[in-house]
Amino acid sequence: MKRFLKFMVLTCFVSIIFISCEKKPLTLDENTSMKTLLKASDKEITELVISEAKKMANISSEDLTVDYILRDTENQAIAVKILIEE
Repeated sequence: MKRFLKFMVLTCFVSIIFISCEKKPLTLDENTSMKTLLKASDKEITELVISEAKKMANISSEDLTVDYILRDTENQAIAVKILIEE
């Protein structure tokens, strides 16, 4: 019985670790912290910016290109320059 109980506790613990370490999608709402955005790769930030521009401004993704991404970890800020082709 003790072995079974230990096994159940261990499986619960391992599953909680996997669930908490699962990579969550980036968003621009209060669910995603600025530290997470600062640690994100350029590709992830580019995808996020393009998806937000499509959703908010109704611009097609083919018309958008990201020129550069600047990160300031000290002030916790990110600047993204987007070029929109007409």
